Amino acid sequence: FEVKRRGELKLVKIFQGEVFDKFLEGKTLEECYNVVGKSANDWLDILFTKGVKLRDEELLDLISESRSMSKALSAYGKQKSTAITCAQRLGELLGMDMTSDPGLSCKFIIATKPAGAMVTQRAVPVAIFAPEVEEQKRRLFLCKWLGDNRLESYNVRDILDWDYYVQRLGGTIQKIITIPAALQGILNPVPRVPHPSWLTKKIKYVTTTTTTT
Repeated sequence: FEVKRRGELKLVKIFQGEVFDKFLEGKTLEECYNVVGKSANDWLDILFTKGVKLRDEELLDLISESRSMSKALSAYGKQKSTAITCAQRLGELLGMDMTSDPGLSCKFIIATKPAGAMVTQRAVPVAIFAPEVEEQKRRLFLCKWLGDNRLESYNVRDILDWDYYVQRLGGTIQKIITIPAALQGILNPVPRVPHPSWLTKKIKYVTTTTTTT
């Protein structure tokens, strides 16, 4: 296997490192995919349960993304990206002076709000959840960044776009497990990650062809 890891979520990186070893388990092809499927389902459980068994700091560590700004923020002009949005908001929170030099480290999560906004505009710096940030200040900036002055909860679990993270992990699960399994005639070992439409059509075609011959 050759999987792109640069820029991936820590959760995805850990899953990738874990699952490859599990491909050595199982006496048959089906048993092998059942083992790796269980690993995938265990990681999906973390997202579907909103990390209920994890402390806030552990959850943030798993799902936050980090980017380093190669230039000063002003040099990016009107460009849009999650890192740029994070840098702008770090400037608001901690002072714009910190964005004037290259090398700023942007660590962020993706929020579900503002509703309808592009992912690039929903990046929230992890720094806002630091214990040293005053509660009133946290509320002020989260209401502003999320475009919701009636925001009732400021807990990271209520702010996260969980569907986004399920899709991110699901895409990796498809590449490593479910698509290869389907192409080898194995039932989907991770049912919560459905096959892409092109694969469903291909499986149906092969099944129909086999039945009629």
